Amino acid sequence: MRGKWHPVFLSLLTTLVVLGQAPASTGASPLTVLIAPPDAAGVPSHIVSFAQEHVYEQLKTEGLQVVRASELSQGLPPAQRKAVLGCNRLEAACRITLGEAAVADVVLISELVQFLSGYRVGLRAYATRDGELLAEYYVPGVHEDRILDAFTEASNKVLPSVRRVLRPSQEPAQTPPVTLTPASPATPGAPGVDAARPGPPEWAWMPGAGGVVALGLGTFFVIQAGNNHYRLEHETFDTSEQALAVRNAGMREQALGATAFVLGAAGVATTGALYLLSGKALPGFPVRPTASVGPTGGMVGLVGTLP
Repeated sequence: MRGKWHPVFLSLLTTLVVLGQAPASTGASPLTVLIAPPDAAGVPSHIVSFAQEHVYEQLKTEGLQVVRASELSQGLPPAQRKAVLGCNRLEAACRITLGEAAVADVVLISELVQFLSGYRVGLRAYATRDGELLAEYYVPGVHEDRILDAFTEASNKVLPSVRRVLRPSQEPAQTPPVTLTPASPATPGAPGVDAARPGPPEWAWMPGAGGVVALGLGTFFVIQAGNNHYRLEHETFDTSEQALAVRNAGMREQALGATAFVLGAAGVATTGALYLLSGKALPGFPVRPTASVGPTGGMVGLVGTLP
């Protein structure tokens, strides 16, 4: 009896094992993402390395299979390495080549560009099947200590769009965040509202800096006018023409000082208006004008660092 039922038991056990593995085989495989070399010309290498590693860890936590550019380089022959990793990533053919070499679904390119107002942080995701853009997101005006947070924000914006195109079957898992998103802009004072508002133009600081210089010049001219007034009251001149020349010089410097003060105030007010209208806080410029006067002349300048 035991020998008669033993083959049947094995057959049922095999069937159960196959049925238990069937759902896993029919599910969509996770996306494979190649993190390509970044667009970060002129940025210190240690900042670029930290940023790339942060993006790698962020994608791993999202359940993606991630391939670093360094890992791809190690797996390529030296002759092919330069052709693949050294191609122009602005061209679709290059992105297709990178994807084929890494056996990836997506080529992700980080962008880190430094401006006077801070770094512009961004991510661009391309499909390797045709090299076309799937999604992109940028965060402007980022200070150095907020770069990693900006890359996290960009990743959270780009990945849902990529999954929606390449893995539609995984989209229902992303439905709860999507239904809550429209309520965020409608809520006054919500963090997302401030992040979405456009910032001031990158040159917004220039009128303020020019205004500071003009205020310094105004200070210099006023001091010079005061010196000429002192000479008129306490010095003795050989001729009336000399006294008249000192008087005229003092009046001219007084007028120039008043004009410089007006222009300086207008420049500072312009910068303040640009930041207020953009909804951003006016940055505190650690700059102040200086003026000094000596027996043979004077000088005016700025102390501090312009943004």
